[in-house]
Amino acid sequence: MSELSYIPDQPAAEVHASLQRSLIVLEEARQCSVLWFGEVMRRGLYRDLGHSSINQYAIQELGFSKSRTDDFIRLARELENLPAVREAVASGELGYTKAREIVSVATPETQDEWLKAAKGTRKELVNEVKKVKRAAKVDSGQGELLPSSPTVVAPCELPVYFKMKMTPEQEARRSALVERLHKLGGVPTDRVELMLEGLATLAETIEAEKCPQGHFASRPPVQIHVHENAETGRMIVQTDAGERELSRAESERMRCDAAVCEHGGRNTTTIPPRVRREVLARDLHRCQAPGCGRTRFLEVHHIKPRNRGGDNQAENLVTLCASCHRLWHERGGGPKIHETVPVSDPRDVLY
Repeated sequence: MSELSYIPDQPAAEVHASLQRSLIVLEEARQCSVLWFGEVMRRGLYRDLGHSSINQYAIQELGFSKSRTDDFIRLARELENLPAVREAVASGELGYTKAREIVSVATPETQDEWLKAAKGTRKELVNEVKKVKRAAKVDSGQGELLPSSPTVVAPCELPVYFKMKMTPEQEARRSALVERLHKLGGVPTDRVELMLEGLATLAETIEAEKCPQGHFASRPPVQIHVHENAETGRMIVQTDAGERELSRAESERMRCDAAVCEHGGRNTTTIPPRVRREVLARDLHRCQAPGCGRTRFLEVHHIKPRNRGGDNQAENLVTLCASCHRLWHERGGGPKIHETVPVSDPRDVLY
C-alpha cells in the first residue's frame, strides 16, 4: 500500500500528517504538469499528436476545461519569459501556487526580486502582489496574445516575415481585445491565424454595410491565386515578398477545395458547388476536427484523397478550418471527425 493511501479512522495527528504529505505531492505534481505542458506548447508537440492548437490538445486529450486550459497556457507562457522563475519551479525551489502569483507581476528585470519575496509565506507574497497591482493599476484579467509555436518548415517553403510596431496604448488595446476574444471561445491562439480572422471579419463587416442585400455572401470573401509548377507539381503563390513555392502538404490542401482555371478552357471546381454547400450545411458551418469548431476560413476536405480513388460524394467530404486542414495533410491523416447530420436552409460560405 502506498504511503499516501487513504486510511480512515486514524488519530488526528496521523490524519494531519497524511494530509500534509499529500498536499506536498500535489504541489510537486502541479509544478511538473505545468512544465510538461509548457514543453508541449513551446515545441509545438500538439501538432505531432494530431491537433492544430494547444487549446484543442488540452481540451481533447487532457480533458481540461476552457478556464483550466487558459490558466495553464498563461502560466507556461509566462514561465518561458521568466527563465529564473522557471528554473526555480523546475528545481522545486518555487511551488506552483507561488509561481502563479509571481508571473502575474514579474518581469525579466524584477524576477529575482520576486523570487526573494517568495521565500516568505504565500500570504505575504499574495499581499505584496496585490500592493504592486494596485500601485500600477494593473488589470490582472488582461491577458496577452499567445505566441505561435515553432514548426518545422520544409526547405522549399520559406516563411514570409511581417513585423509590426505598436505604441504602448495600442499594445494595451490589443491585449485587452485578445483576452476578450479568448473568453468568448473558438479563437485560434496562433498570432497569424488570429490576425487573418480579424482582417476577414473586418472585410465582411465593411462589405455587409455596402451591400446590405447580402449578395457578397455568394462568393468567397478571400481568394488566393496560385499556379502549379510543372516540374515539381507544387503550387506557387504570389506575395509581397515575391513568388513562393508551397510545401507538398499545402499543395495537396489547395487541390482539395479549389477553383481551377486552365488557359483556354472553362473554369472548374474540385468539388461541385452544390455538394460543397451540402457538406458545409451538414457540418453546421463549423470545423469538424475534435475540440476545434472554428467557423472561419472553412475548407472542404477529401477524407479519402482523390488520387487514391476518393470521390466527391458528401460521405467522403468533411468541413475543416484552414489550420486543421493544413495539419491533416502535413501528417497524412488526422483525428476522427465528428458525426454530422443534415440541416435545412444551407448557407454557402466559401473560403
